[in-house]
Amino acid sequence: MSGRLAGTGSVRPLTLAELLQVEPLSRAEIGHHGSSDRAVAGVDLTETFVRLRRLPPHSLAVLHGEAAAGGWSLAAALQVAWERNAAGVVVPHTAMSASSRVLAERLGITLLISADDPVTTALTLAGQISAPASARALRMARCAQRLAEETTVRGILGVLNSELPGIPVALVDGPTVLAGQSAAAAAGPDTRLEVPVTAASGRVWAELVATIEDGTSGDAVIVESLLLLARQPLLAAWAQSRLAPADLMAEERAAFDRLRRLAAPAPLPVVSDRAEPVDAEQLWRSELGWKVTGSNRAVWLLPLDADTTTETGTLVRATWTRHLSDWPIARDDDGWVSWLTTPTDRPTAMRKALPEIVEVAGRLGLSVGVGRAHPGPVGVVRSASEARLAAYAAKSAGPGAVQWFEQVGVLAALAWLPTERIAQVADLVLPELTAAKDRDALVRTVLSVLDAGGSLSQAARALGVHRNTVLSRVARARELGLRPDDPEQRLALHVLCHALVARWN
Repeated sequence: MSGRLAGTGSVRPLTLAELLQVEPLSRAEIGHHGSSDRAVAGVDLTETFVRLRRLPPHSLAVLHGEAAAGGWSLAAALQVAWERNAAGVVVPHTAMSASSRVLAERLGITLLISADDPVTTALTLAGQISAPASARALRMARCAQRLAEETTVRGILGVLNSELPGIPVALVDGPTVLAGQSAAAAAGPDTRLEVPVTAASGRVWAELVATIEDGTSGDAVIVESLLLLARQPLLAAWAQSRLAPADLMAEERAAFDRLRRLAAPAPLPVVSDRAEPVDAEQLWRSELGWKVTGSNRAVWLLPLDADTTTETGTLVRATWTRHLSDWPIARDDDGWVSWLTTPTDRPTAMRKALPEIVEVAGRLGLSVGVGRAHPGPVGVVRSASEARLAAYAAKSAGPGAVQWFEQVGVLAALAWLPTERIAQVADLVLPELTAAKDRDALVRTVLSVLDAGGSLSQAARALGVHRNTVLSRVARARELGLRPDDPEQRLALHVLCHALVARWN
Protein backbone atom coordinates (compact mmCIF):
# COMPACT_ATOMS: atom_id res chain seq x y z
CA MET A 1 0.00 0.00 0.00
CA SER A 2 1.47 3.32 -0.99
CA GLY A 3 0.39 6.95 -0.79
CA ARG A 4 2.83 9.05 -2.77
CA LEU A 5 2.77 12.71 -3.81
CA ALA A 6 5.66 14.53 -5.35
CA GLY A 7 6.44 18.05 -4.20
CA THR A 8 4.87 19.82 -7.18
CA GLY A 9 4.25 23.55 -7.33
CA SER A 10 3.71 25.13 -3.95
CA VAL A 11 2.84 21.80 -2.28
CA ARG A 12 5.88 20.75 -0.29
CA PRO A 13 6.08 17.11 0.86
CA LEU A 14 5.73 16.50 4.58
CA THR A 15 8.86 15.95 6.61
CA LEU A 16 9.22 13.23 9.19
CA ALA A 17 9.32 15.93 11.89
CA GLU A 18 5.92 17.21 10.74
CA LEU A 19 4.40 13.74 10.77
CA LEU A 20 5.66 13.25 14.32
CA GLN A 21 3.59 16.27 15.42
CA VAL A 22 0.21 14.80 14.37
CA GLU A 23 -1.57 11.55 15.05
CA PRO A 24 -0.95 8.70 14.73
CA LEU A 25 2.84 9.18 14.94
CA SER A 26 2.54 11.77 17.72
CA ARG A 27 1.45 8.85 19.94
CA ALA A 28 4.38 6.67 18.88
CA GLU A 29 7.40 6.04 21.07
CA ILE A 30 10.71 7.03 19.50
CA GLY A 31 13.17 4.14 19.58
CA HIS A 32 15.80 6.21 17.83
CA HIS A 33 15.53 9.69 16.33
CA GLY A 34 17.42 9.90 13.06
CA SER A 35 17.30 12.74 10.57
CA SER A 36 13.82 14.22 11.00
CA ASP A 37 14.17 17.03 8.45
CA ARG A 38 14.05 14.74 5.42
CA ALA A 39 10.92 14.71 3.28
CA VAL A 40 8.74 11.59 3.32
CA ALA A 41 7.92 10.61 -0.26
CA GLY A 42 5.44 7.85 0.62
CA VAL A 43 4.31 5.21 3.09
CA ASP A 44 4.50 1.45 2.57
CA LEU A 45 2.68 -1.21 4.56
CA THR A 46 5.39 -3.90 4.55
CA GLU A 47 4.54 -7.49 5.43
CA THR A 48 7.27 -9.47 3.68
CA PHE A 49 10.96 -9.04 3.05
CA VAL A 50 10.31 -9.32 -0.70
CA ARG A 51 8.18 -6.17 -0.53
CA LEU A 52 10.67 -4.50 1.80
CA ARG A 53 13.45 -5.00 -0.76
CA ARG A 54 11.35 -3.08 -3.30
CA LEU A 55 10.75 -0.18 -0.90
CA PRO A 56 11.07 3.17 -2.78
CA PRO A 57 13.68 5.58 -1.35
CA HIS A 58 12.54 8.19 1.18
CA SER A 59 9.49 6.09 2.10
CA LEU A 60 8.21 5.37 5.60
CA ALA A 61 7.93 1.62 6.18
CA VAL A 62 5.16 0.37 8.48
CA LEU A 63 6.12 -3.20 9.37
CA HIS A 64 3.71 -6.00 10.23
CA GLY A 65 3.47 -9.75 9.74
CA GLU A 66 6.70 -11.49 8.78
CA ALA A 67 8.75 -8.27 8.73
CA ALA A 68 7.70 -7.45 12.29
CA ALA A 69 8.18 -10.86 13.86
CA GLY A 70 10.90 -9.52 16.14
CA GLY A 71 14.39 -10.78 16.93
CA TRP A 72 16.56 -11.40 13.89
CA SER A 73 13.72 -10.50 11.46
CA LEU A 74 13.43 -6.92 12.80
CA ALA A 75 17.20 -6.55 12.66
CA ALA A 76 17.17 -7.71 9.05
CA ALA A 77 14.26 -5.38 8.25
CA LEU A 78 16.15 -2.40 9.67
CA GLN A 79 19.21 -3.33 7.62
CA VAL A 80 17.18 -3.55 4.39
CA ALA A 81 15.30 -0.29 5.16
CA TRP A 82 18.62 1.47 5.67
CA GLU A 83 19.95 0.08 2.37
CA ARG A 84 16.78 1.32 0.62
CA ASN A 85 17.33 4.82 2.13
CA ALA A 86 14.02 4.72 4.01
CA ALA A 87 12.85 7.83 5.85
CA GLY A 88 12.03 5.68 8.87
CA VAL A 89 10.54 2.45 10.16
CA VAL A 90 7.38 1.99 12.25
CA VAL A 91 7.19 -1.27 14.23
CA PRO A 92 4.74 -2.72 16.78
CA HIS A 93 5.64 -2.97 20.46
CA THR A 94 5.75 -6.75 20.34
CA ALA A 95 8.64 -6.72 17.86
CA MET A 96 10.92 -4.42 19.84
CA SER A 97 14.07 -5.35 21.75
CA ALA A 98 17.03 -3.51 23.21
CA SER A 99 19.28 -4.73 20.43
CA SER A 100 16.93 -3.22 17.83
CA ARG A 101 17.37 0.22 19.39
CA VAL A 102 21.14 -0.17 19.32
CA LEU A 103 21.09 -1.26 15.68
CA ALA A 104 18.83 1.67 14.68
CA GLU A 105 21.25 4.04 16.39
CA ARG A 106 24.24 2.55 14.59
CA LEU A 107 22.47 2.73 11.23
CA GLY A 108 21.20 6.25 11.93
CA ILE A 109 17.66 5.36 10.89
CA THR A 110 14.53 6.61 12.65
CA LEU A 111 12.77 3.84 14.56
CA LEU A 112 9.21 4.45 15.80
CA ILE A 113 7.29 2.09 18.11
CA SER A 114 3.51 2.19 17.71
CA ALA A 115 0.74 0.53 19.68
CA ASP A 116 -1.84 1.27 16.95
CA ASP A 117 -3.00 -1.17 14.28
CA PRO A 118 -0.38 -1.15 11.49
CA VAL A 119 -2.99 -1.14 8.69
CA THR A 120 -4.85 1.83 10.19
CA THR A 121 -1.57 3.64 10.80
CA ALA A 122 -0.44 3.12 7.19
CA LEU A 123 -3.78 4.27 5.76
CA THR A 124 -3.78 7.42 7.91
CA LEU A 125 -0.17 8.24 6.99
CA ALA A 126 -0.87 7.68 3.29
CA GLY A 127 -3.72 10.18 3.46
CA GLN A 128 -1.55 12.74 5.24
CA ILE A 129 1.31 12.39 2.76
CA SER A 130 -1.10 12.66 -0.18
CA ALA A 131 -2.59 15.88 1.24
CA PRO A 132 0.21 17.73 3.07
CA ALA A 133 -1.82 20.92 3.38
CA SER A 134 -4.52 19.06 5.34
CA ALA A 135 -1.91 17.45 7.59
CA ARG A 136 -0.35 20.82 8.30
CA ALA A 137 -3.77 22.30 9.05
CA LEU A 138 -4.35 19.45 11.50
CA ARG A 139 -1.00 20.18 13.09
CA MET A 140 -1.92 23.87 13.43
CA ALA A 141 -5.23 22.97 15.09
CA ARG A 142 -3.48 20.64 17.51
CA CYS A 143 -0.88 23.29 18.33
CA ALA A 144 -3.59 25.91 18.84
CA GLN A 145 -5.31 23.61 21.33
CA ARG A 146 -2.07 23.06 23.23
CA LEU A 147 -1.35 26.79 23.31
CA ALA A 148 -4.85 27.54 24.60
CA GLU A 149 -4.34 25.13 27.49
CA GLU A 150 -1.24 27.00 28.72
CA THR A 151 -1.63 29.85 31.21
CA THR A 152 1.96 31.11 31.47
CA VAL A 153 4.37 32.69 29.01
CA ARG A 154 6.99 30.05 29.67
CA GLY A 155 4.44 27.28 29.14
CA ILE A 156 3.54 28.72 25.72
CA LEU A 157 7.21 28.92 24.75
CA GLY A 158 7.58 25.31 25.87
CA VAL A 159 4.80 24.28 23.46
CA LEU A 160 6.48 26.10 20.58
CA ASN A 161 9.85 24.52 21.26
CA SER A 162 8.29 21.05 21.44
CA GLU A 163 6.33 21.65 18.22
CA LEU A 164 9.49 22.80 16.43
CA PRO A 165 12.21 20.30 17.40
CA GLY A 166 15.64 21.53 16.39
CA ILE A 167 14.41 25.11 15.98
CA PRO A 168 15.05 27.25 19.09
CA VAL A 169 12.27 29.74 19.86
CA ALA A 170 12.41 32.60 22.35
CA LEU A 171 10.46 35.66 23.47
CA VAL A 172 12.78 38.66 23.50
CA ASP A 173 12.75 42.33 24.39
CA GLY A 174 15.66 43.75 22.43
CA PRO A 175 18.73 41.76 23.51
CA THR A 176 17.00 40.40 26.62
CA VAL A 177 15.56 36.86 26.48
CA LEU A 178 12.31 36.87 28.45
CA ALA A 179 11.47 33.20 27.94
CA GLY A 180 12.42 30.28 25.74
CA GLN A 181 15.82 29.26 24.36
CA SER A 182 18.55 31.89 24.32
CA ALA A 183 20.07 30.34 21.18
CA ALA A 184 17.19 31.82 19.18
CA ALA A 185 18.20 35.35 20.15
CA ALA A 186 21.86 34.75 19.31
CA ALA A 187 21.19 33.84 15.69
CA GLY A 188 22.32 36.02 12.83
CA PRO A 189 19.92 37.96 10.58
CA ASP A 190 20.14 35.34 7.79
CA THR A 191 18.72 32.57 9.95
CA ARG A 192 16.54 34.52 12.39
CA LEU A 193 12.77 34.77 11.94
CA GLU A 194 11.04 37.55 13.93
CA VAL A 195 7.35 38.01 14.71
CA PRO A 196 6.31 41.07 16.78
CA VAL A 197 3.87 40.59 19.66
CA THR A 198 1.71 43.71 19.74
CA ALA A 199 -0.34 44.77 22.76
CA ALA A 200 -3.86 46.18 22.54
CA SER A 201 -2.43 49.70 22.60
CA GLY A 202 -0.56 49.02 19.38
CA ARG A 203 2.89 49.04 21.00
CA VAL A 204 5.21 46.13 20.33
CA TRP A 205 5.42 44.39 23.70
CA ALA A 206 8.06 41.83 22.69
CA GLU A 207 9.17 39.69 19.76
CA LEU A 208 8.98 35.97 19.08
CA VAL A 209 12.16 34.83 17.35
CA ALA A 210 13.17 31.49 15.89
CA THR A 211 16.40 30.24 14.31
CA ILE A 212 16.03 28.39 11.00
CA GLU A 213 19.34 27.11 9.70
CA ASP A 214 20.02 25.29 6.45
CA GLY A 215 19.16 21.64 6.81
CA THR A 216 16.99 22.22 9.89
CA SER A 217 13.58 20.58 9.97
CA GLY A 218 10.62 22.75 9.18
CA ASP A 219 9.75 25.38 6.65
CA ALA A 220 9.93 29.13 7.33
CA VAL A 221 6.25 29.48 6.43
CA ILE A 222 5.23 26.80 8.94
CA VAL A 223 7.45 28.24 11.67
CA GLU A 224 6.10 31.74 11.10
CA SER A 225 2.53 30.43 11.17
CA LEU A 226 3.11 28.76 14.53
CA LEU A 227 4.68 31.92 15.94
CA LEU A 228 1.74 34.00 14.73
CA LEU A 229 -0.58 31.44 16.31
CA ALA A 230 1.13 31.94 19.68
CA ARG A 231 0.83 35.73 19.81
CA GLN A 232 -2.69 35.96 21.23
CA PRO A 233 -2.17 33.20 23.84
CA LEU A 234 0.98 35.04 24.95
CA LEU A 235 -0.93 38.28 25.49
CA ALA A 236 -3.75 36.38 27.20
CA ALA A 237 -1.29 34.66 29.56
CA TRP A 238 0.29 38.00 30.42
CA ALA A 239 -3.14 39.61 30.98
CA GLN A 240 -4.27 36.65 33.10
CA SER A 241 -1.31 37.11 35.40
CA ARG A 242 -2.38 40.71 35.96
CA LEU A 243 -5.86 39.65 37.10
CA ALA A 244 -4.54 38.43 40.45
CA PRO A 245 -3.62 41.83 41.92
CA ALA A 246 -2.47 40.69 45.35
CA ASP A 247 -0.09 38.05 44.01
CA LEU A 248 1.03 40.31 41.20
CA MET A 249 1.77 43.27 43.47
CA ALA A 250 3.81 41.07 45.79
CA GLU A 251 5.72 39.63 42.84
CA GLU A 252 6.39 43.07 41.35
CA ARG A 253 7.51 44.48 44.66
CA ALA A 254 9.86 41.57 45.26
CA ALA A 255 11.31 41.82 41.74
CA PHE A 256 11.92 45.55 41.98
CA ASP A 257 13.34 45.30 45.49
CA ARG A 258 15.75 42.58 44.45
CA LEU A 259 17.02 44.53 41.47
CA ARG A 260 17.36 47.64 43.62
CA ARG A 261 19.49 45.77 46.15
CA LEU A 262 21.72 44.32 43.43
CA ALA A 263 22.10 47.59 41.57
CA ALA A 264 22.36 49.86 44.61
CA PRO A 265 24.17 48.39 47.62
CA ALA A 266 24.13 51.84 49.25
CA PRO A 267 20.90 52.91 51.02
CA LEU A 268 18.41 54.81 48.95
CA PRO A 269 18.20 57.46 47.61
CA VAL A 270 21.85 57.20 46.57
CA VAL A 271 22.35 54.73 43.72
CA SER A 272 25.76 53.62 42.50
CA ASP A 273 26.74 54.42 38.94
CA ARG A 274 28.50 51.07 38.66
CA ALA A 275 26.94 48.95 35.94
CA GLU A 276 26.85 45.70 37.89
CA PRO A 277 25.82 42.49 36.11
CA VAL A 278 22.09 41.93 36.36
CA ASP A 279 20.23 38.74 35.45
CA ALA A 280 17.41 40.46 33.57
CA GLU A 281 15.63 37.23 32.70
CA GLN A 282 15.47 36.19 36.35
CA LEU A 283 14.56 39.59 37.78
CA TRP A 284 12.21 41.01 35.15
CA ARG A 285 9.96 38.03 34.60
CA SER A 286 8.24 37.84 31.26
CA GLU A 287 4.85 37.42 32.96
CA LEU A 288 5.21 40.97 34.31
CA GLY A 289 5.61 42.45 30.88
CA TRP A 290 8.32 44.84 32.11
CA LYS A 291 10.54 46.55 29.53
CA VAL A 292 13.95 47.81 30.65
CA THR A 293 16.01 47.78 27.47
CA GLY A 294 16.71 51.30 26.23
CA SER A 295 16.37 54.66 27.94
CA ASN A 296 14.30 54.56 31.14
CA ARG A 297 12.71 57.59 32.84
CA ALA A 298 10.93 56.78 36.10
CA VAL A 299 7.89 58.30 37.80
CA TRP A 300 7.33 58.09 41.56
CA LEU A 301 3.88 58.48 43.13
CA LEU A 302 4.17 59.54 46.77
CA PRO A 303 1.17 59.50 49.15
CA LEU A 304 0.83 62.74 51.13
CA ASP A 305 -0.77 60.75 53.94
CA ALA A 306 1.53 58.24 55.60
CA ASP A 307 -1.45 56.00 56.44
CA THR A 308 -2.12 54.90 52.86
CA THR A 309 -4.95 52.40 52.50
CA THR A 310 -4.94 49.27 50.40
CA GLU A 311 -7.73 50.80 48.34
CA THR A 312 -5.35 53.53 47.17
CA GLY A 313 -2.99 50.95 45.72
CA THR A 314 -5.86 49.18 44.01
CA LEU A 315 -7.04 52.45 42.46
CA VAL A 316 -3.51 53.31 41.30
CA ARG A 317 -3.15 49.93 39.63
CA ALA A 318 -6.62 50.05 38.07
CA THR A 319 -5.94 53.48 36.62
CA TRP A 320 -2.57 52.39 35.28
CA THR A 321 -4.09 49.32 33.65
CA ARG A 322 -6.84 51.39 32.07
CA HIS A 323 -4.90 54.43 30.84
CA LEU A 324 -1.19 53.52 30.92
CA SER A 325 -1.23 49.80 30.18
CA ASP A 326 2.17 49.96 28.46
CA TRP A 327 3.83 51.27 31.65
CA PRO A 328 4.81 48.92 34.50
CA ILE A 329 3.68 49.77 38.03
CA ALA A 330 5.08 48.41 41.29
CA ARG A 331 4.75 49.28 44.97
CA ASP A 332 8.13 50.14 46.46
CA ASP A 333 8.94 51.55 49.90
CA ASP A 334 6.62 54.51 50.52
CA GLY A 335 5.11 54.90 47.06
CA TRP A 336 4.60 53.46 43.60
CA VAL A 337 7.19 53.44 40.85
CA SER A 338 6.64 53.31 37.11
CA TRP A 339 8.79 54.12 34.12
CA LEU A 340 8.72 54.89 30.43
CA THR A 341 11.12 52.91 28.23
CA THR A 342 12.08 54.31 24.82
CA PRO A 343 14.99 53.56 22.45
CA THR A 344 16.43 57.00 23.28
CA ASP A 345 15.45 59.63 25.81
CA ARG A 346 12.20 61.35 24.79
CA PRO A 347 11.13 63.93 27.38
CA THR A 348 8.20 64.92 25.17
CA ALA A 349 6.73 61.42 25.54
CA MET A 350 6.85 61.83 29.32
CA ARG A 351 5.29 65.30 29.16
CA LYS A 352 2.51 63.93 26.99
CA ALA A 353 1.67 61.25 29.57
CA LEU A 354 2.00 63.50 32.64
CA PRO A 355 -1.50 65.11 32.52
CA GLU A 356 -3.08 61.66 32.93
CA ILE A 357 -0.71 60.83 35.80
CA VAL A 358 -1.29 64.19 37.49
CA GLU A 359 -5.05 63.76 37.28
CA VAL A 360 -4.79 60.39 39.01
CA ALA A 361 -2.38 61.74 41.62
CA GLY A 362 -4.66 64.68 42.40
CA ARG A 363 -7.66 62.45 43.00
CA LEU A 364 -5.76 59.98 45.18
CA GLY A 365 -3.73 62.50 47.21
CA LEU A 366 -0.34 61.79 45.68
CA SER A 367 2.59 63.93 44.60
CA VAL A 368 4.56 63.08 41.46
CA GLY A 369 8.31 63.00 40.87
CA VAL A 370 10.01 62.45 37.53
CA GLY A 371 13.58 61.13 37.35
CA ARG A 372 16.18 61.60 34.65
CA ALA A 373 16.69 59.13 31.80
CA HIS A 374 19.18 56.31 32.34
CA PRO A 375 19.90 53.17 30.28
CA GLY A 376 19.15 49.57 31.17
CA PRO A 377 17.85 47.84 34.32
CA VAL A 378 20.28 49.66 36.62
CA GLY A 379 19.11 52.89 35.02
CA VAL A 380 15.54 52.13 36.07
CA VAL A 381 16.63 51.97 39.71
CA ARG A 382 18.67 55.15 39.51
CA SER A 383 15.88 57.07 37.79
CA ALA A 384 13.42 55.75 40.39
CA SER A 385 15.63 57.06 43.21
CA GLU A 386 15.72 60.48 41.54
CA ALA A 387 11.97 60.44 40.96
CA ARG A 388 11.39 59.61 44.61
CA LEU A 389 13.38 62.65 45.74
CA ALA A 390 11.53 64.82 43.23
CA ALA A 391 8.19 63.53 44.57
CA TYR A 392 9.23 64.54 48.11
CA ALA A 393 10.16 67.97 46.78
CA ALA A 394 6.69 68.25 45.19
CA LYS A 395 4.94 67.04 48.34
CA SER A 396 4.80 70.51 49.93
CA ALA A 397 2.77 71.82 46.98
CA GLY A 398 -0.10 69.40 47.66
CA PRO A 399 -1.92 66.62 45.76
CA GLY A 400 -1.16 66.34 42.06
CA ALA A 401 2.01 68.46 42.26
CA VAL A 402 4.85 67.49 39.92
CA GLN A 403 8.59 67.99 40.16
CA TRP A 404 11.27 66.94 37.69
CA PHE A 405 14.58 65.92 39.20
CA GLU A 406 16.41 68.14 36.72
CA GLN A 407 14.58 71.14 38.19
CA VAL A 408 15.00 70.17 41.84
CA GLY A 409 18.79 69.91 41.88
CA VAL A 410 20.44 70.30 45.29
CA LEU A 411 17.10 71.28 46.82
CA ALA A 412 16.38 67.56 46.81
CA ALA A 413 18.30 67.50 50.09
CA LEU A 414 15.44 69.43 51.70
CA ALA A 415 12.96 66.87 50.42
CA TRP A 416 14.76 64.15 52.37
CA LEU A 417 14.64 65.95 55.70
CA PRO A 418 12.58 64.33 58.48
CA THR A 419 10.13 67.24 58.40
CA GLU A 420 7.73 65.82 60.96
CA ARG A 421 10.45 65.44 63.60
CA ILE A 422 11.78 68.92 62.87
CA ALA A 423 8.24 70.31 63.14
CA GLN A 424 7.93 68.62 66.54
CA VAL A 425 11.05 70.52 67.59
CA ALA A 426 9.30 73.76 66.53
CA ASP A 427 6.36 72.88 68.79
CA LEU A 428 8.79 72.77 71.71
CA VAL A 429 11.04 75.77 70.99
CA LEU A 430 8.40 78.08 69.41
CA PRO A 431 5.13 77.21 71.18
CA GLU A 432 3.63 80.70 70.83
CA LEU A 433 4.26 80.74 67.09
CA THR A 434 2.79 77.30 66.40
CA ALA A 435 -0.30 78.20 68.46
CA ALA A 436 -0.92 81.55 66.69
CA LYS A 437 -3.96 81.83 64.40
CA ASP A 438 -1.91 83.49 61.66
CA ARG A 439 1.00 81.07 62.03
CA ASP A 440 0.79 79.84 58.42
CA ALA A 441 1.14 83.31 56.88
CA LEU A 442 3.94 84.25 59.30
CA VAL A 443 6.01 81.12 58.67
CA ARG A 444 5.54 81.31 54.89
CA THR A 445 6.61 84.92 54.88
CA VAL A 446 9.73 84.28 56.93
CA LEU A 447 10.54 81.29 54.71
CA SER A 448 10.23 83.46 51.59
CA VAL A 449 12.48 86.11 53.12
CA LEU A 450 15.10 83.48 53.95
CA ASP A 451 14.78 81.95 50.48
CA ALA A 452 15.37 85.43 49.03
CA GLY A 453 18.53 85.92 51.08
CA GLY A 454 16.88 88.49 53.36
CA SER A 455 15.38 90.66 50.59
CA LEU A 456 11.92 91.88 51.59
CA SER A 457 11.14 93.09 48.06
CA GLN A 458 11.90 89.68 46.47
CA ALA A 459 9.88 87.93 49.16
CA ALA A 460 6.94 90.27 48.51
CA ARG A 461 7.04 89.47 44.79
CA ALA A 462 7.20 85.74 45.48
CA LEU A 463 4.21 85.94 47.85
CA GLY A 464 2.25 88.39 45.71
CA VAL A 465 1.81 90.93 48.54
CA HIS A 466 3.04 94.45 49.31
CA ARG A 467 6.48 94.94 50.81
CA ASN A 468 4.93 96.58 53.88
CA THR A 469 2.87 93.44 54.46
CA VAL A 470 6.04 91.37 54.47
CA LEU A 471 7.65 93.86 56.86
CA SER A 472 4.76 93.72 59.34
CA ARG A 473 4.60 89.93 59.27
CA VAL A 474 8.34 89.60 59.86
CA ALA A 475 8.02 92.00 62.81
CA ARG A 476 5.22 89.92 64.35
CA ALA A 477 7.14 86.67 63.72
CA ARG A 478 10.14 88.20 65.49
CA GLU A 479 7.94 88.86 68.53
CA LEU A 480 6.97 85.15 68.52
CA GLY A 481 10.57 83.93 68.38
CA LEU A 482 11.38 83.86 64.65
CA ARG A 483 14.37 86.14 64.01
CA PRO A 484 15.49 85.68 60.37
CA ASP A 485 18.12 88.42 60.69
CA ASP A 486 20.01 86.56 63.45
CA PRO A 487 22.98 84.88 61.69
CA GLU A 488 23.40 82.29 64.45
CA GLN A 489 19.80 81.09 64.07
CA ARG A 490 19.28 81.62 60.35
CA LEU A 491 20.08 78.07 59.16
CA ALA A 492 18.06 76.40 61.92
CA LEU A 493 15.10 78.77 61.38
CA HIS A 494 15.21 78.13 57.65
CA VAL A 495 14.94 74.38 58.24
CA LEU A 496 12.22 74.83 60.87
CA CYS A 497 10.11 77.01 58.56
CA HIS A 498 10.51 74.51 55.74
CA ALA A 499 9.37 71.67 58.03
CA LEU A 500 6.38 73.62 59.37
CA VAL A 501 5.17 74.55 55.87
CA ALA A 502 5.49 70.93 54.80
CA ARG A 503 3.51 69.76 57.85
CA TRP A 504 0.70 72.30 57.46
CA ASN A 505 0.34 71.48 53.78
